[in-house]
Amino acid sequence: MSAIKNTEFLARTKLVTGSGSVKFLADELKKDNYRKILIITDKGIAGSGILDNIQAILKPLDIEIEIYDDVKPNPSVTATDGAYETYKDNQIEALIAVGGGSVIDFAKALSVLLANGGSIADYFGFDLYEDTPTPLFAIPTTVGTGSEGGHAGVITVDNEALKTKKLFFGEDLFPKVAFLDGDLLTGMPGALVASTGMDALTHAIEGYVSKNGSVITDALNLHAVRVIGTAILEAYSNTDNEEAMNNMVQASTSTGIGMANGGLGLVHGISHAIGAQYDAPHGIVNAILLPYVLEYNWVANPHKFAQIAEALRVNTWGLSIEDAAKAGVQRVRELTRETGIPEKLSAIGVQEDKIDILTDIAFADELYMAPNPRKVTREDIYNILKEAIN
Repeated sequence: MSAIKNTEFLARTKLVTGSGSVKFLADELKKDNYRKILIITDKGIAGSGILDNIQAILKPLDIEIEIYDDVKPNPSVTATDGAYETYKDNQIEALIAVGGGSVIDFAKALSVLLANGGSIADYFGFDLYEDTPTPLFAIPTTVGTGSEGGHAGVITVDNEALKTKKLFFGEDLFPKVAFLDGDLLTGMPGALVASTGMDALTHAIEGYVSKNGSVITDALNLHAVRVIGTAILEAYSNTDNEEAMNNMVQASTSTGIGMANGGLGLVHGISHAIGAQYDAPHGIVNAILLPYVLEYNWVANPHKFAQIAEALRVNTWGLSIEDAAKAGVQRVRELTRETGIPEKLSAIGVQEDKIDILTDIAFADELYMAPNPRKVTREDIYNILKEAIN
């Protein structure tokens, strides 16, 4: 009999869900009588009606508002530290992140720095800050971040010879409240639904087969696979489908809670290496890699992979566990095609001459190698990259 595994489950973010739920932002801010807040977002959101909507909700409050709208994809140490220098003396009492994963991770980093000072590079690792980070409210505007449900942030180290992505964690980094408002997401580009939605599916599948998972994280992740497997095509094909958008953003957040407690795996280990070196879109890289990594991983836990197939509505009647597992991998491959995701990394500029360095970075990332269901060798990563590039 195998030993009983001890796990710890953390979930500290209040979730307000459903179309129009962002209107409750003002009520939540009133509870703590904040006098000055900083909205963190990007140029796309700043130029859309979403930010106007948020500002209209805040207008009746007696709160001074500043806006930082220059978050870039794959936020860097340099950018994060620069924002801190801009706002460190502004008496910011709370942050509101309006955007996707990059915006929310950037806001988490700034929440640490506003309370503790220094550089975000000082806090890579677990609970390395002393003072409680500045309170953060999250309003996701994509269907794939998950960061609004977790206690980690990802930042690109751009001030060293070799660019890498590193994480900082802390139990106080869960956003105070997250508003999962499908109405805010309607009309977003179908390509963004595809890339961020497949990112959420990657979180769900990797979390479900993670060696660090539990019955609780399995419940969150497997149901998210089921929801995303249906809703992603509905949302992608008609981005005005409010029900599909609500389903997608809620499923994405559930995987964020799941991965905060059970970890991820090889897809993210390789993806972070590529994202740092090429500044490539995280969701698209994950979506391209996912079928290749699943094809490699399924043998380590065919029972769970067969359950993934069933969650994706594959007819597994009469199939062996092994054949059902392989059918699930095939269904994921089909989903990438059906949502317009490229099949090869070369389509987004990843070159074969970088395989060695990408392999080295990914293999050294124990955070993702350890929970992966199959023990990974350097040669395995090299071969997966080679197949995925060409």
